[in-house]
Amino acid sequence: MKVGIMSMQRIVNYGSFLQAYGLKKTIESMGHEVEFVDYLPESPVAMEEQKHTNPVLRKLKNVVKMCSASYRAWRKNQIRSNETFAEFIRAYREDWLPLLGVEDKKNYCPELDALVIGSDEVFNCTQPGESVGYSRQLFGKNHHAQKLLSYAATFGSTTMDKLERYNIKEEVADLLNGFDTLSVRDTNSAHMVKQMTGKDVPIHIDPVLLYPFPEVQDIKIPQSFKDYIVVYAYSGRLTEDEITAVKAFAKKTGKKLISLGYWQTFCDDFILASPLEVLAYIRGADYIITDTFHGTVFSIVTKKKFGTIIRTSNSQKIRSLLKLFGLESQEIGNLADMEKVVTTPINYNKVDKVLNLERERALEYLRQSI
Repeated sequence: MKVGIMSMQRIVNYGSFLQAYGLKKTIESMGHEVEFVDYLPESPVAMEEQKHTNPVLRKLKNVVKMCSASYRAWRKNQIRSNETFAEFIRAYREDWLPLLGVEDKKNYCPELDALVIGSDEVFNCTQPGESVGYSRQLFGKNHHAQKLLSYAATFGSTTMDKLERYNIKEEVADLLNGFDTLSVRDTNSAHMVKQMTGKDVPIHIDPVLLYPFPEVQDIKIPQSFKDYIVVYAYSGRLTEDEITAVKAFAKKTGKKLISLGYWQTFCDDFILASPLEVLAYIRGADYIITDTFHGTVFSIVTKKKFGTIIRTSNSQKIRSLLKLFGLESQEIGNLADMEKVVTTPINYNKVDKVLNLERERALEYLRQSI
């Protein structure tokens, strides 16, 4: 069968790539021909909040700020961050997207036997960013497939309150009712689908957990990389207090800090690794500290000691993930507990039992739905 995947494959992010790669490989292993399908971004229903200040006062504040030593140091770091991210974008688009079979030319509405929407935040329709907006195609509108299904889709930070606030709840419900089968990635998304459609839908694991990534076994990292902690977080998102805690933990354990893909000012090394190399570097680390969903997933699949700092924007999906595997204790709720959380051994035999069952459930869903 000819199967399409509509996902976040063009979003420049290791998690976006690896979940797309994992789902493609999984469906191909069932004997299907797979291609990625693009969606048309639409105007967002939510706009970024803008602070209104007196323009003269704003200019005066900017002049004072630009003369300060702290601003000059921040600006120097910002330039370095922008440079590394520009290289990340180039490598992602030119070197890594071809590994997915994704070309520069967009692939809109192809004729398919089945269209799988997911995984990732494909249902997160109230984000203010222009790159996605409220794209109805991510809910299956105008698709050209014999079957329409989702796999491990999530609403992310979108809530029922937001759907009602922006007057799109009824339309989203109608679009969801157009799916032949639905699968989500977290309890919040399952509850939302239930409220809008009356359907109890299954929760399935992210494709990075579903696919075993045998390719990574042959990837060797440089021998010089040992005794290190991976910091997997977006640039600029860790607070000063969090950075201080991470640095103190690294100093106490005698480990160096490395960041992958996203340059961090406080880390000892920065590595622009390919997506598959990321899993190899995480596998070789002593500890992982992250504030992202996929950073947590990477830690679980590589069986590492880790700790996750949870944000308001990702609390639903990360806590659902940790609860599934009985790993709630890996949340760093108090920075003073970072060492205890990260260094405590994890019973991965118990985790693997859950993971194997979840893989079978997910594979059976895909086999039946496609």
